[in-house]
Amino acid sequence: MLGIGAGLSSYAISNETRAPLKSLTTGVPPRGIAQGNAALALLAARRARDPSAGVNALELRLARQAYRAEPLNVSAITIQALAEKGTAEAELRWALLELAGKLTRRDSLTNMSLIEAAAKRGDDAKSFAWISRTMLTRSSAAMAYGKAMAAATARDGAVEALIDVLGPKPRWSNLYWQLILEQPNSYVNAAKLRIALTKAPWKQTSIEPTDKDLVRVLANAGKFDEARQLASTLRPVRTAKGNLLANGNFSAEPSFAPFDWELSALGNLGASIDKDNRRLVISAIGGASGPAARQLVRLAPGNYRLGWVMSNNSPLPANAISTRIFCGEANGSNVPQIMIPLVAGKHQENVKIPHTDCQWRWLSIDVALPDDAMGADILVSALSLAPVP
Repeated sequence: MLGIGAGLSSYAISNETRAPLKSLTTGVPPRGIAQGNAALALLAARRARDPSAGVNALELRLARQAYRAEPLNVSAITIQALAEKGTAEAELRWALLELAGKLTRRDSLTNMSLIEAAAKRGDDAKSFAWISRTMLTRSSAAMAYGKAMAAATARDGAVEALIDVLGPKPRWSNLYWQLILEQPNSYVNAAKLRIALTKAPWKQTSIEPTDKDLVRVLANAGKFDEARQLASTLRPVRTAKGNLLANGNFSAEPSFAPFDWELSALGNLGASIDKDNRRLVISAIGGASGPAARQLVRLAPGNYRLGWVMSNNSPLPANAISTRIFCGEANGSNVPQIMIPLVAGKHQENVKIPHTDCQWRWLSIDVALPDDAMGADILVSALSLAPVP
């Protein structure tokens, strides 16, 4: 009899987590953990068929019996919390869920319930904090919750709520910034958040590939001021005194296009920066046409002076290379373009920016070679655009 009882008890203990219903059929103690897990298993099975299913009487009874036997059983506490459905019981439900969350961070039902409850309370900080914990403890859920967090970044107050969550740089933070790039509505708040994270106490000042991507998608979306502010915060724009062009002396590799040089890399037209010799190297073959290098510049109406030094390895057809200034904003197609042909040697040319609604303009170095033209290597240096008093 003693051997049979010990065997049944061992069977009950070994199955109280994996197969709680089988454990309960033995009718021998201990039963508390099995009752809590059984209640959870029954609710999970019903929610698989109906995601809106609530706790029924059997599950609540099992959870209460489990709690009496095992007061620290997380499943028992969470099931009892979810059974409190009324508005008047909202605080009790939240208190029970928070207690369950303190006992473990690895219970899926508890974490999901806390996220939902915090969202209903309008507490973004706690909602994001529990999403973070879930992503840290359940790697399989990281993508789904990361997408939800990236989409929620667009909400008012999300920046303040996310600072303390992303400040410690959790291991899922790279995934979050990648997913942000797929959420156009979140771009502006994401830029504000990234700027906030560069400040104390977090001081996340290292430049990541996603930072450059965020600047690019902001600019593509027409959010030029926000994109420029983010780029300038992460790496101050390199401009010479009086020169409005970033990196106009070509002394460094481009950092944050399009506010630094955006270089062409086509089969028939390519450009690179020779920072040791401080020059832009353009390689083109016959038939090449398009921008070799360009950047966005904020230009007020007025008079400017364009300066450059250029050389090439073979004679070029007339107007084969030129500087084009045109509006970069969505409604700027009717704004007149300005074309300045570039010729070899050291030169300056006056430029007048007319009064229009366009503030952001592209300055592009364009190449246009006839199909029968010889290939050419063109060197440009000391490129400047300065206002004339």
